[in-house]
Amino acid sequence: MLKLTKLRAVVLALIAGVATAQEADPNIDVNGDGFYSFPEVGTVYPDLTDADFTAMDTTGDGLLDMAEVAAAQDAGLMPMTE
Repeated sequence: MLKLTKLRAVVLALIAGVATAQEADPNIDVNGDGFYSFPEVGTVYPDLTDADFTAMDTTGDGLLDMAEVAAAQDAGLMPMTE
């Protein structure tokens, strides 16, 4: 029973993540890979520092996925795109 409850929680979390996902802004994601690199973000937000980008890059892979972008926007680290 406990395994089923954990499985349900994981499935609900995945569904919620998909439901709140956003698409990459093509004005930022110029190579169209679905991620934002530091150079891409820096072109649109020239005041962004490497330290700011590193703080937003919670996975440490050098790219921002849309979940990281949403979290950064929610935290006020990155302006919302229109």
